[in-house]
Amino acid sequence: MLKNIIKAAALAGTIALGGVAATTGTASAQSGIYIGSGAIAVHFNGGHRFGRHHGHRNRYYNRCSPRKALRKARRNGIRHARIARVNHRGVVVKGRKWGDRVRVSFANNHRCSVRYVRAR
Repeated sequence: MLKNIIKAAALAGTIALGGVAATTGTASAQSGIYIGSGAIAVHFNGGHRFGRHHGHRNRYYNRCSPRKALRKARRNGIRHARIARVNHRGVVVKGRKWGDRVRVSFANNHRCSVRYVRAR
């Protein structure tokens, strides 16, 4: 009789833990205790994660750095590429292409889009 009561209690406990694990798995971004398949873990959220820019990588991701602009200019065939100007709108690179002097302006977004090309 005592054996049946212990079995029933163990079965009820297993079902209850399974239900708790199912509900805590959906809210895994919050702090708390996570009870999964055979493992118990404590999860603490490391600060807020709201909006589009929640990580350190994303802070500078939307910018065209002078290094990115130089790389893109060299890939596009501009020799002796160097930075001419950097401002809030973008980066201007000077160099030579087919023997002519060229100025290329890159927009200040993560892809460094080409705004204009001027041959002199």
